[in-house]
Amino acid sequence: QPRAIYIHMEAKFARAAARDDLRQRRTAAAQLSWTGTAIRFALPLPLAAAFFFRAVDGLIFEPALNEAGLPPHALLGLIMATWVSLSLLSVSRPSVALALAATALGTLKQRVDGGVLKPPAVSPTAPVVALVTGASSGIGREVAAELARQGHTVVMGCRSAARCSAARVEILARLDVPGSRLVIPPDAALDLARLSTAARFASATGEATGGAAIELLVLNAGFVPLGSGGSGRSGESGLEEGLYAMYYGHQALVRGLASLHLLGPSATAVVVSSDAMRFGGFDGSLETGSGEGDLAGEVTAGCALPGPLPCAPLCWPAAAPGVSNLVESPLVPATGWSFGAYARAKLSGVLLAKEMLARGLVARSTSVHPGVVNTAIQRRDRDLPTTLAALPPLSLPVSIAEWEELLPSVGARLTDALERYALPLFMRDAATAAAVVLRAAVGPTHPTGRAAELGVHYFNGMGEAVGDASLTLRDEARLERLSGRLWELADAAREARAEKGGSGE
Repeated sequence: QPRAIYIHMEAKFARAAARDDLRQRRTAAAQLSWTGTAIRFALPLPLAAAFFFRAVDGLIFEPALNEAGLPPHALLGLIMATWVSLSLLSVSRPSVALALAATALGTLKQRVDGGVLKPPAVSPTAPVVALVTGASSGIGREVAAELARQGHTVVMGCRSAARCSAARVEILARLDVPGSRLVIPPDAALDLARLSTAARFASATGEATGGAAIELLVLNAGFVPLGSGGSGRSGESGLEEGLYAMYYGHQALVRGLASLHLLGPSATAVVVSSDAMRFGGFDGSLETGSGEGDLAGEVTAGCALPGPLPCAPLCWPAAAPGVSNLVESPLVPATGWSFGAYARAKLSGVLLAKEMLARGLVARSTSVHPGVVNTAIQRRDRDLPTTLAALPPLSLPVSIAEWEELLPSVGARLTDALERYALPLFMRDAATAAAVVLRAAVGPTHPTGRAAELGVHYFNGMGEAVGDASLTLRDEARLERLSGRLWELADAAREARAEKGGSGE
């Protein structure tokens, strides 16, 4: 009897162990299945995400598509539907999804980048003198290089004399052109956050070029403003740093060149803006008093929080009841939201181009979206510890000091890998963007459409002039008021700095 009981219990334990083993095997199989599904799902995702990112940037405001009856919001819907379909297909047919995503991305890159790879000839009949700001890196350096290659004389405007000299050496070595084609005015760094340097740079430019008239002015310098409140203000003025440098600084440079009669009678100005300007808006306080209320970043601050993408210059929208946008966009409400200082600064660049033309300072003036470009501006032109220090208190896994210790070994390798393999999928290179900028420089003298009639000549990321189907203004009267208002405030700031003798720099 005891032995029978033992045998019974042994069999019972064996059956239980078998059930447990089966349950464990089923659990393991389920986990393996989920893991496999996740891997299959993830494989095409980078290419699908890159397709979505590049398509939104390159297609939704393309004139040919918009004028053919596909407005921006319809194109955005089609792009989103394609992206979702590729993502869902990757679960069941990952190889098919991967092939389709690669084909779609390759076709798109050829369409939006392939057609602008060859820069146009600027003044093919005779060399001209050009001035390029932000010429030490990124788009500015490639614009300067291409103009020098074509035989023109280029005045390089840079904040750092050392970086400017290094860029000049690199360009000369790469192109094997005479050094006289790239001019750096001596002892005159151009720091757009200090208005007095703009006047000195203009004067030094005249001396360095022998008073030759500038026929092409490329206002390219820019950055992504960080911080909010005091952390995002210019040390010279107390105003919000993005608007101050990218609008006030460039306006002071143009004024300085004009006062010295260095802008030729047929001069062309190109302001490197961005489609981020479609998210830009101005607070109503700009139209009253001396503009107090938002100029110091009280409402429109830099990106104190990361944007929708880790490298994106746009902020998450913040409620701002007094802010209204000037340009129609399927993604942006007309009033009540701010997308940060970068969007406003790029919108101000469009107004700067308009106002230069309206005041007769140049014969032709345009603004251009160069596309989303893999340059230092996308990396905020700052090291990671500084970026983290500018963020509000967050639950960071390590301290800033620890980041500084980790970065040399980990951050540098990660950054290099991202720049080498990932970012080229999502962004175009600076040389392609430079070709777009030069296309805008030699494009149609008078783009068609209501915006062009008001002096807003804007070119998209393929160097095409956009018309009413791709650029619709929400409030024409307000645009006219703000365009003149910003210019007047910049004049007042420049004169105030001159009276103080540039103190506080």
